[in-house]
Amino acid sequence: MVDRRFGVEKSLVEMLKEYASSGAIPMHMPGHKRNPAFNWLMFLGGGLDITEIHGFDDLNDPEGIFLRLGERAADLWGADTAIPMVNGGTGCVLTAVYTVLGRGGEMLMARNCHRSVYNAGELWADDIHFVLPEISDRWGICGSVSPEAVERALIEHPNVKLVVITSPTYEGVLSDVAAIARVCGKHGAILLVDEAHGAHLGFGRFPERAISLGADLAVDSLHKTLPSLTQTALLLSRGDAVDCDELRKNAAAFQSSSPSYILSASIDGCVRFMEEAGDSQAKRWGEDIAGFHKLTEELTSLDILRPWQSGREFFRLDPSKLVISCAGTATTGPGLMDRFRQDFNIELEMASRGYVVAMTGMGDTAETLRRFAAAILEVDREIGTRESPRGGSALFFDRLPQRMLRIKEAAGRRSEPVPMEESAGRVIGEYIWAYPPGIPMVVPGETMDREMLMRILELGDSGVRLRSTHGNVPGSVECLV
Repeated sequence: MVDRRFGVEKSLVEMLKEYASSGAIPMHMPGHKRNPAFNWLMFLGGGLDITEIHGFDDLNDPEGIFLRLGERAADLWGADTAIPMVNGGTGCVLTAVYTVLGRGGEMLMARNCHRSVYNAGELWADDIHFVLPEISDRWGICGSVSPEAVERALIEHPNVKLVVITSPTYEGVLSDVAAIARVCGKHGAILLVDEAHGAHLGFGRFPERAISLGADLAVDSLHKTLPSLTQTALLLSRGDAVDCDELRKNAAAFQSSSPSYILSASIDGCVRFMEEAGDSQAKRWGEDIAGFHKLTEELTSLDILRPWQSGREFFRLDPSKLVISCAGTATTGPGLMDRFRQDFNIELEMASRGYVVAMTGMGDTAETLRRFAAAILEVDREIGTRESPRGGSALFFDRLPQRMLRIKEAAGRRSEPVPMEESAGRVIGEYIWAYPPGIPMVVPGETMDREMLMRILELGDSGVRLRSTHGNVPGSVECLV
């Protein structure tokens, strides 16, 4: 639908508002029929909620506004293909992995990938191999995945068709995507970058995005840092290594056949905003983050991972993530998170044993970051210290647990619940992860060694939220019989 007054296409939100006020009788889904009697639905945007009716295109079979939305997003993000999706980054990951491995093949993935990547690998990979990121003992987080480690793994496993890494990570750690892409190309492997936390990359003065650095595929969750509703994402591809028609066809299989028009309108609005003001707003946002770091320069007990810090563990850092270490103090990450919530009405993104993560986004302002800085300074003045070395307790080791079976094989074996404290030496039949960030520490088919068991129990005792495939941790864990 084109607005003839201006010669430009109306936004999907404008089209939905016009249709809602047109008086049309909706003899079609959804069942609320935009009836104002359902006031809770109207508050949630139900008045704009429609199905695939004439003039509004189909996200899974685009010919009009959604076709042009994908083209505009591809231009803006520098991709050959951009597929808008309302099933989040998870739907994008499933689509990408299935497109490459649906007919079989081996997969190499960074050990700190999100569990959606593990799920996709379990479904379609003939075998999964792991590459370990560097581990930062000081901060207790995973660092970058090195190109050298990827190359060693590809030499060891020459049948790998797909390589998956996460960049940026939950804590904002970036890997050298350009160098890793060259390594993958040299060995005939396709590179997928889970960039769910980096949809803002490439705008303003933020670091470059993966697709412009040579990745074949990238997953960008718009809602994590940009002005878009939760569950909205883009699946990006570049080059001819992946069949784009196949990618589009598979995308329709991994999201609802009735995709939400409210979420779709959110993607359309986000892309329009980024076209018009993305660079200027990203620069303003970056300046506000720099102001935050200036205000928090003089911490004495807490510590903040600064964007300019690099070294062996960190190739580069995304400034939008704020990692605050409380290691060496009298509190834990969960305790620090509770303090911000209860005393300052500030809700953080996640807590691990020795640090917390605060996520900034384009909707943040200089004022919200000043308030957060003031809260940090107050906590820093009051927090006690203890006799322990500064540094965190990482979720991962610089080695892999002993693998007894492939994940796919282990998932099909009979298992029994075993008290977590008694699981050392047993072969595990399920995933165990901290959520967030949703990255497995142990996967099916691996032996639980005593050191990993102690790490899991310590994390649980410190208040970190631990989950497994079948329930909460600690408690029991499924072990193979």
